[in-house]
Amino acid sequence: MSEPRWTITALTIPGRESYLHQLIQSLEATVIPGGARMVVVYNRAIRDDLADVERTIRSWASDLDIEVHFNNGDPTISGGRNYQLNLVKSPLVCFVDDDITVHGDAFLTIEEALQRVPAGLVGLRSYREDSEELFKPRDSTPHVITPEFRYQPVQGMLVASYTNLLRDVGGFNPRRRFWGEWTELNLRMWRSGCPTGHVMTGGFLRHWEKAPNSPTRNMDGRAKHVLWGLICTALEYDAVDISQATETFWRLVQERYLAYSFGEELSHQELLRATLELVPDLSAEWAAITAFRAAVAAHPFDFKPFQPLTEADLQRVLPSARRMLRRYRWHAWPRRTAARRVGAAIGRLLVRPPRSLALRPDEPA
Repeated sequence: MSEPRWTITALTIPGRESYLHQLIQSLEATVIPGGARMVVVYNRAIRDDLADVERTIRSWASDLDIEVHFNNGDPTISGGRNYQLNLVKSPLVCFVDDDITVHGDAFLTIEEALQRVPAGLVGLRSYREDSEELFKPRDSTPHVITPEFRYQPVQGMLVASYTNLLRDVGGFNPRRRFWGEWTELNLRMWRSGCPTGHVMTGGFLRHWEKAPNSPTRNMDGRAKHVLWGLICTALEYDAVDISQATETFWRLVQERYLAYSFGEELSHQELLRATLELVPDLSAEWAAITAFRAAVAAHPFDFKPFQPLTEADLQRVLPSARRMLRRYRWHAWPRRTAARRVGAAIGRLLVRPPRSLALRPDEPA
């Protein structure tokens, strides 16, 4: 039996099984071209019988092949993401949150976009619960809209890509621990010359917001994790000084992220105290931060964190993306890619025959 084209992988924790169940049911009802294997990763230590947990989850599907794994090594979100990526054997991968469901021709929509659009990460639009209220993408996120694609960062929910592309750009940044792993990866993709964005037609998602124990919304110490991510972002991407390029980053730090994380406790004293608590971690990670900063300085496109995206920016990146994605597309669809190359070559012959076949001026037609 050949390896399926897709791996669909969900990161979960105990207590969210009912939401994971409905996600699996929605995938069962979805056509997935090329076939798929689902990989569920528990990102928290479990003391239950692991074989029983796996049997229970696998019993929820009749056709979908499901594997269940347990990440007891680095159960941060970025650690869990890299664990997920390490388990993928297929050429295409789709990260899905455990509190969504997929609807319509979701994977047909994604495959068509990956084959047609020069993008390295592809997401779908999502709606709140069972309403018609759009949840993501948000208009406040910098974006450029074209007839076929909305270019902008893809912030989780569902993110589809080429497996080896994610590995080649370095996977998930381990210093994003519990906040910002998708934000940082999107930035690194754009800087590497590979845009990201959403398909706004076709298949879509529903986000079920009442799922309990969210590590991104409800965890203790969230403010410190957000602050840590902001500090690492500023250091790794040379955004410490406020300039025209980094103005948006610093405005969002002040107006959104710190206020959102600290709430009414936000004050100069509380911010200084939280920063000082992070100094030991910063010291321990300094060599890795310095090495990462040197690596990203070599990126061909110098986008800064949360930098506004313009049509001119997109046009600068697209030629690089078209070249960069050829080999990943070949790996995912070898026959189709070969057929397209042959068709293109025939088309060129019909439009302009090669010199050896062209008629001489004095040769009769």
